[in-house]
Amino acid sequence: MKNENQIGEQNVQAWIDGVKPEHSSIVSRIDKLIREVIPEIRCTTKWHKPSQPLGVPFYGLPDKGWMIALWSFKDSVGIGFIAGTLLHPEPPVTKMAGPWNRAIEYKARRIDIHNDKDFDEKLIRSWLKQALELPGWSKID
Repeated sequence: MKNENQIGEQNVQAWIDGVKPEHSSIVSRIDKLIREVIPEIRCTTKWHKPSQPLGVPFYGLPDKGWMIALWSFKDSVGIGFIAGTLLHPEPPVTKMAGPWNRAIEYKARRIDIHNDKDFDEKLIRSWLKQALELPGWSKID
């Protein structure tokens, strides 16, 4: 019998395998970077619905909750940070509706990557390291 972490890993890999071909290299680089910076990371997908049957990938730690989410939009890949307003510099995209934005002391923020040239590994790595010290959202079982 597979444990919940194995199922989460499989769901995230299915999401990565299912993104548009033009986003494939970007999401693979992001996933690899997350796992490199935070080797003990857990992942799963949430919010499966007809418009996004593979869901939304979330990454987090059991003692923190979910810290990072990914999206494949029409023209970009989004990396969301649950405590984004506490990151330095703050990610630029403020439109991140969801239950994680109910905290008063911080809000989620996102960066959208349109192509490989937009992929600022140094900045994303910095945000991932900072996220380890910041609050997450919900619980990871």
